[in-house]
Amino acid sequence: MLTVNKAMHSPKRGWLVAACAALLACGLLVGLVGCSCGSDQNQGGKQETEKKAEDTKTPPNVVGMTKDDAARVIADAGFKVGTVTEEESDKVAIGMVVSQKPGSGTEAKSGSTIDYVVSKGVKKTPAQVAVPNLVGMTQTQAEDALAKAKLVSKAEDPVYADGVEPGKIFKQSVAPDTKVEEGTAVSFVAALGKEVVAVPNVANMAKDAAIKTLTSASFNVDIVEMYSSSVAAGNVIGQNPNPKIQCVKGTTVTLSISKGAAPAPKEQVAMPDFMTLSVEQAEAVCSNAGLKCAFTGADSGTVVAQSIVAGTKVDRGTTVTLTIEELPTLATEG
Repeated sequence: MLTVNKAMHSPKRGWLVAACAALLACGLLVGLVGCSCGSDQNQGGKQETEKKAEDTKTPPNVVGMTKDDAARVIADAGFKVGTVTEEESDKVAIGMVVSQKPGSGTEAKSGSTIDYVVSKGVKKTPAQVAVPNLVGMTQTQAEDALAKAKLVSKAEDPVYADGVEPGKIFKQSVAPDTKVEEGTAVSFVAALGKEVVAVPNVANMAKDAAIKTLTSASFNVDIVEMYSSSVAAGNVIGQNPNPKIQCVKGTTVTLSISKGAAPAPKEQVAMPDFMTLSVEQAEAVCSNAGLKCAFTGADSGTVVAQSIVAGTKVDRGTTVTLTIEELPTLATEG
Protein backbone atom coordinates (compact mmCIF):
# COMPACT_ATOMS: atom_id res chain seq x y z
CA MET A 1 0.00 0.00 0.00
CA LEU A 2 1.46 3.33 -1.14
CA THR A 3 2.07 5.78 1.61
CA VAL A 4 1.84 9.48 0.69
CA ASN A 5 3.89 12.08 2.55
CA LYS A 6 1.45 14.73 3.54
CA ALA A 7 4.11 17.29 4.05
CA MET A 8 5.02 17.22 0.34
CA HIS A 9 1.48 17.79 -0.70
CA SER A 10 0.94 20.79 1.54
CA PRO A 11 -0.01 24.04 -0.30
CA LYS A 12 2.84 26.01 1.22
CA ARG A 13 5.45 23.58 0.06
CA GLY A 14 4.14 23.66 -3.52
CA TRP A 15 4.35 27.43 -3.79
CA LEU A 16 8.00 27.45 -2.79
CA VAL A 17 8.94 24.91 -5.44
CA ALA A 18 7.16 26.93 -8.12
CA ALA A 19 8.99 30.10 -7.12
CA CYS A 20 12.38 28.41 -7.35
CA ALA A 21 11.59 27.10 -10.79
CA ALA A 22 10.59 30.57 -11.95
CA LEU A 23 13.80 32.16 -10.67
CA LEU A 24 15.90 29.55 -12.42
CA ALA A 25 14.14 30.24 -15.71
CA CYS A 26 14.71 34.02 -15.41
CA GLY A 27 18.39 33.52 -14.70
CA LEU A 28 18.82 31.48 -17.84
CA LEU A 29 17.02 34.12 -19.89
CA VAL A 30 19.13 37.01 -18.55
CA GLY A 31 22.30 35.10 -19.27
CA LEU A 32 21.30 34.52 -22.84
CA VAL A 33 20.40 38.22 -23.35
CA GLY A 34 23.65 39.39 -21.71
CA CYS A 35 25.73 37.24 -23.98
CA SER A 36 23.91 38.61 -26.97
CA CYS A 37 24.40 42.27 -25.88
CA GLY A 38 28.06 41.80 -25.06
CA SER A 39 28.64 40.30 -28.44
CA ASP A 40 26.94 43.29 -30.13
CA GLN A 41 28.98 45.82 -28.10
CA ASN A 42 32.25 44.13 -28.93
CA GLN A 43 31.35 44.12 -32.59
CA GLY A 44 30.42 47.88 -32.54
CA GLY A 45 33.68 48.90 -30.81
CA LYS A 46 35.69 47.00 -33.36
CA GLN A 47 33.90 48.76 -36.22
CA GLU A 48 34.40 52.20 -34.61
CA THR A 49 38.13 51.55 -34.18
CA GLU A 50 38.41 50.45 -37.78
CA LYS A 51 36.53 53.60 -38.94
CA LYS A 52 38.77 55.87 -36.83
CA ALA A 53 41.83 54.24 -38.34
CA GLU A 54 40.45 54.98 -41.78
CA ASP A 55 39.85 58.76 -40.90
CA THR A 56 43.41 59.48 -39.66
CA LYS A 57 46.77 58.79 -41.22
CA THR A 58 50.41 59.77 -40.96
CA PRO A 59 51.32 62.86 -43.03
CA PRO A 60 54.08 62.29 -45.59
CA ASN A 61 57.54 63.69 -44.89
CA VAL A 62 58.19 66.48 -47.40
CA VAL A 63 61.20 68.12 -45.68
CA GLY A 64 64.05 68.45 -48.16
CA MET A 65 61.75 68.33 -51.20
CA THR A 66 61.18 71.16 -53.63
CA LYS A 67 58.07 73.24 -53.20
CA ASP A 68 56.30 71.62 -56.15
CA ASP A 69 57.32 68.07 -55.23
CA ALA A 70 56.07 68.61 -51.69
CA ALA A 71 52.70 69.77 -52.97
CA ARG A 72 52.37 66.72 -55.21
CA VAL A 73 53.32 64.25 -52.46
CA ILE A 74 50.88 65.85 -50.02
CA ALA A 75 48.05 65.59 -52.53
CA ASP A 76 48.89 61.97 -53.38
CA ALA A 77 48.77 61.10 -49.67
CA GLY A 78 45.21 62.41 -49.38
CA PHE A 79 46.05 65.72 -47.75
CA LYS A 80 45.78 69.34 -48.88
CA VAL A 81 48.50 71.96 -49.17
CA GLY A 82 48.04 74.60 -46.48
CA THR A 83 50.04 77.80 -45.98
CA VAL A 84 53.39 77.92 -47.74
CA THR A 85 55.86 80.48 -46.37
CA GLU A 86 59.49 81.31 -46.98
CA GLU A 87 62.34 81.97 -44.59
CA GLU A 88 66.08 82.42 -44.77
CA SER A 89 68.20 79.38 -44.05
CA ASP A 90 71.91 78.74 -44.10
CA LYS A 91 71.39 74.96 -43.87
CA VAL A 92 68.72 74.20 -46.47
CA ALA A 93 69.19 75.01 -50.14
CA ILE A 94 67.03 77.69 -51.66
CA GLY A 95 63.65 76.39 -52.87
CA MET A 96 63.69 73.30 -50.62
CA VAL A 97 61.26 72.57 -47.77
CA VAL A 98 62.72 73.44 -44.35
CA SER A 99 59.89 72.21 -42.11
CA GLN A 100 56.25 71.11 -42.13
CA LYS A 101 53.25 71.10 -39.81
CA PRO A 102 51.92 68.62 -38.84
CA GLY A 103 55.10 66.57 -38.95
CA SER A 104 55.46 63.14 -40.50
CA GLY A 105 55.65 61.47 -37.09
CA THR A 106 52.13 62.48 -36.08
CA GLU A 107 48.59 61.52 -36.99
CA ALA A 108 46.32 63.86 -38.93
CA LYS A 109 42.82 63.68 -40.31
CA SER A 110 42.65 62.57 -43.89
CA GLY A 111 42.06 65.53 -46.20
CA SER A 112 43.38 68.07 -43.69
CA THR A 113 45.98 70.69 -44.64
CA ILE A 114 49.74 70.51 -44.23
CA ASP A 115 51.68 73.78 -43.93
CA TYR A 116 55.33 73.93 -44.89
CA VAL A 117 58.21 76.42 -45.03
CA VAL A 118 60.47 76.84 -48.06
CA SER A 119 64.07 78.08 -47.82
CA LYS A 120 65.02 81.48 -49.30
CA GLY A 121 68.66 80.63 -48.89
CA VAL A 122 71.28 82.62 -47.02
CA LYS A 123 70.62 86.35 -46.53
CA LYS A 124 73.01 88.45 -48.57
CA THR A 125 74.54 91.52 -46.96
CA PRO A 126 74.07 94.50 -49.31
CA ALA A 127 77.26 96.08 -50.56
CA GLN A 128 78.29 99.50 -49.23
CA VAL A 129 78.52 102.34 -51.75
CA ALA A 130 79.46 106.02 -51.52
CA VAL A 131 76.74 108.61 -52.07
CA PRO A 132 77.65 110.93 -54.98
CA ASN A 133 77.67 114.71 -54.65
CA LEU A 134 74.48 115.91 -56.35
CA VAL A 135 74.80 119.64 -55.62
CA GLY A 136 74.92 121.64 -58.83
CA MET A 137 73.45 118.83 -60.94
CA THR A 138 70.13 118.84 -62.75
CA GLN A 139 67.49 116.30 -61.76
CA THR A 140 68.33 114.07 -64.73
CA GLN A 141 72.04 114.15 -63.92
CA ALA A 142 71.34 113.33 -60.28
CA GLU A 143 69.12 110.39 -61.16
CA ASP A 144 71.80 109.01 -63.49
CA ALA A 145 74.51 109.40 -60.84
CA LEU A 146 72.42 107.63 -58.20
CA ALA A 147 71.49 104.82 -60.59
CA LYS A 148 75.16 104.21 -61.38
CA ALA A 149 75.86 104.01 -57.65
CA LYS A 150 72.98 101.49 -57.31
CA LEU A 151 71.00 103.89 -55.16
CA VAL A 152 67.36 104.95 -55.40
CA SER A 153 66.65 108.58 -56.32
CA LYS A 154 63.81 110.62 -54.86
CA ALA A 155 63.20 114.12 -56.22
CA GLU A 156 61.51 116.46 -53.76
CA ASP A 157 59.41 119.44 -54.90
CA PRO A 158 61.62 122.34 -56.08
CA VAL A 159 61.78 125.42 -53.86
CA TYR A 160 62.95 129.01 -54.21
CA ALA A 161 66.59 129.51 -53.31
CA ASP A 162 68.57 132.73 -53.56
CA GLY A 163 71.88 132.48 -55.34
CA VAL A 164 71.12 129.10 -56.94
CA GLU A 165 70.58 128.66 -60.66
CA PRO A 166 67.04 127.49 -61.39
CA GLY A 167 66.86 123.75 -61.99
CA LYS A 168 70.09 122.98 -60.14
CA ILE A 169 70.19 120.83 -57.01
CA PHE A 170 71.31 122.58 -53.84
CA LYS A 171 70.34 120.08 -51.14
CA GLN A 172 70.46 116.28 -50.69
CA SER A 173 69.28 114.04 -47.84
CA VAL A 174 72.51 112.07 -47.45
CA ALA A 175 75.85 113.89 -47.40
CA PRO A 176 78.25 113.20 -50.27
CA ASP A 177 80.74 110.34 -49.79
CA THR A 178 78.64 108.80 -47.00
CA LYS A 179 78.75 104.97 -47.13
CA VAL A 180 75.30 103.39 -47.39
CA GLU A 181 73.83 100.07 -48.50
CA GLU A 182 72.98 99.53 -52.14
CA GLY A 183 69.33 100.37 -52.75
CA THR A 184 69.24 103.17 -50.19
CA ALA A 185 66.96 106.07 -51.19
CA VAL A 186 68.59 109.50 -51.53
CA SER A 187 66.32 112.52 -51.91
CA PHE A 188 67.33 115.88 -53.35
CA VAL A 189 65.87 119.36 -53.89
CA ALA A 190 66.31 121.58 -56.94
CA ALA A 191 66.02 125.37 -56.97
CA LEU A 192 63.30 127.43 -58.59
CA GLY A 193 65.58 130.48 -58.55
CA LYS A 194 64.76 133.67 -56.70
CA GLU A 195 61.22 134.01 -55.48
CA VAL A 196 59.17 136.77 -57.07
CA VAL A 197 56.23 138.47 -55.38
CA ALA A 198 53.88 141.33 -56.23
CA VAL A 199 54.85 144.74 -54.87
CA PRO A 200 52.24 145.88 -52.31
CA ASN A 201 50.31 149.08 -52.94
CA VAL A 202 51.30 151.61 -50.25
CA ALA A 203 50.01 154.80 -51.90
CA ASN A 204 48.74 157.40 -49.39
CA MET A 205 49.91 155.29 -46.45
CA ALA A 206 51.80 156.93 -43.62
CA LYS A 207 55.55 156.58 -44.02
CA ASP A 208 56.07 154.08 -41.17
CA ALA A 209 53.10 151.92 -42.18
CA ALA A 210 54.31 151.81 -45.79
CA ILE A 211 57.81 150.77 -44.73
CA LYS A 212 56.43 148.00 -42.51
CA THR A 213 54.19 146.70 -45.30
CA LEU A 214 57.05 146.52 -47.79
CA THR A 215 59.61 144.99 -45.44
CA SER A 216 57.07 142.36 -44.36
CA ALA A 217 56.81 141.39 -48.03
CA SER A 218 60.63 141.03 -48.15
CA PHE A 219 61.34 144.28 -49.98
CA ASN A 220 63.93 146.91 -49.13
CA VAL A 221 62.86 150.56 -48.91
CA ASP A 222 64.44 153.85 -50.00
CA ILE A 223 62.90 157.22 -49.09
CA VAL A 224 62.75 160.43 -51.15
CA GLU A 225 60.96 163.49 -49.78
CA MET A 226 59.23 166.12 -51.89
CA TYR A 227 56.55 168.77 -51.68
CA SER A 228 52.96 167.92 -52.53
CA SER A 229 49.86 170.05 -52.37
CA SER A 230 47.55 167.00 -52.68
CA VAL A 231 49.11 164.47 -50.25
CA ALA A 232 49.39 165.12 -46.54
CA ALA A 233 52.85 165.56 -45.12
CA GLY A 234 54.38 162.20 -44.08
CA ASN A 235 52.27 160.11 -46.47
CA VAL A 236 53.33 158.24 -49.60
CA ILE A 237 52.96 160.21 -52.84
CA GLY A 238 54.13 157.39 -55.11
CA GLN A 239 56.35 154.32 -55.33
CA ASN A 240 58.76 152.69 -57.74
CA PRO A 241 58.30 149.87 -58.81
CA ASN A 242 54.58 150.39 -59.13
CA PRO A 243 52.06 148.29 -57.17
CA LYS A 244 51.35 144.69 -58.31
CA ILE A 245 54.55 144.48 -60.36
CA GLN A 246 56.18 141.05 -59.89
CA CYS A 247 59.64 141.58 -58.42
CA VAL A 248 62.30 139.40 -56.84
CA LYS A 249 62.24 139.42 -53.05
CA GLY A 250 64.81 141.87 -51.74
CA THR A 251 64.20 144.43 -54.49
CA THR A 252 64.40 148.06 -53.30
CA VAL A 253 61.17 150.03 -53.53
CA THR A 254 61.63 153.81 -53.58
CA LEU A 255 58.92 155.78 -51.79
CA SER A 256 58.20 159.45 -52.44
CA ILE A 257 57.09 160.94 -49.13
CA SER A 258 55.19 164.22 -49.01
CA LYS A 259 56.65 167.21 -47.17
CA GLY A 260 53.33 168.95 -47.52
CA ALA A 261 52.61 171.97 -49.70
CA ALA A 262 55.64 173.86 -50.99
CA PRO A 263 56.28 177.21 -49.26
CA ALA A 264 55.62 180.43 -51.17
CA PRO A 265 58.64 181.46 -53.24
CA LYS A 266 60.85 184.15 -51.67
CA GLU A 267 61.38 187.52 -53.32
CA GLN A 268 64.50 187.62 -55.43
CA VAL A 269 66.90 190.59 -55.26
CA ALA A 270 70.11 191.43 -57.07
CA MET A 271 73.28 191.17 -55.03
CA PRO A 272 74.74 194.70 -54.61
CA ASP A 273 78.35 195.59 -55.31
CA PHE A 274 80.01 196.10 -51.92
CA MET A 275 83.54 196.64 -53.16
CA THR A 276 85.40 199.62 -51.57
CA LEU A 277 82.50 200.35 -49.22
CA SER A 278 83.18 200.89 -45.57
CA VAL A 279 81.67 198.65 -42.95
CA GLU A 280 78.99 201.20 -42.16
CA GLN A 281 78.18 201.71 -45.83
CA ALA A 282 78.02 197.95 -46.49
CA GLU A 283 75.63 197.42 -43.59
CA ALA A 284 73.34 200.12 -44.91
CA VAL A 285 73.30 198.64 -48.43
CA CYS A 286 72.55 195.14 -47.07
CA SER A 287 69.67 196.44 -45.01
CA ASN A 288 68.16 198.35 -47.89
CA ALA A 289 68.39 195.27 -50.16
CA GLY A 290 66.82 193.00 -47.57
CA LEU A 291 70.05 191.01 -47.18
CA LYS A 292 72.26 190.09 -44.27
CA CYS A 293 75.96 190.83 -43.95
CA ALA A 294 78.71 188.88 -42.28
CA PHE A 295 82.15 190.43 -42.00
CA THR A 296 85.57 188.86 -41.91
CA GLY A 297 89.05 190.33 -41.78
CA ALA A 298 89.78 193.69 -40.17
CA ASP A 299 87.42 195.40 -37.80
CA SER A 300 87.40 198.55 -39.90
CA GLY A 301 88.35 199.54 -43.37
CA THR A 302 86.80 198.85 -46.77
CA VAL A 303 85.34 195.83 -48.51
CA VAL A 304 87.91 194.09 -50.67
CA ALA A 305 85.92 190.90 -51.43
CA GLN A 306 82.35 189.55 -51.26
CA SER A 307 81.15 185.89 -51.20
CA ILE A 308 78.38 186.38 -53.78
CA VAL A 309 79.15 188.09 -57.06
CA ALA A 310 77.42 191.42 -57.54
CA GLY A 311 74.31 191.19 -59.72
CA THR A 312 73.48 187.56 -58.74
CA LYS A 313 69.78 186.98 -58.06
CA VAL A 314 69.28 185.68 -54.52
CA ASP A 315 66.39 185.28 -52.08
CA ARG A 316 65.67 188.21 -49.85
CA GLY A 317 67.28 187.49 -46.48
CA THR A 318 70.32 185.75 -47.96
CA THR A 319 73.57 186.31 -46.05
CA VAL A 320 76.61 187.61 -47.93
CA THR A 321 80.09 187.51 -46.41
CA LEU A 322 82.24 190.61 -46.89
CA THR A 323 86.00 190.77 -46.37
CA ILE A 324 87.26 194.00 -44.76
CA GLU A 325 90.77 195.34 -45.10
CA GLU A 326 92.15 198.31 -43.22
CA LEU A 327 93.05 201.41 -45.21
CA PRO A 328 96.76 202.20 -45.32
CA THR A 329 97.84 204.98 -42.94
CA LEU A 330 99.14 208.07 -44.78
CA ALA A 331 102.39 209.60 -43.51
CA THR A 332 102.06 213.19 -42.19
CA GLU A 333 104.49 215.99 -43.14
CA GLY A 334 106.72 217.26 -40.37
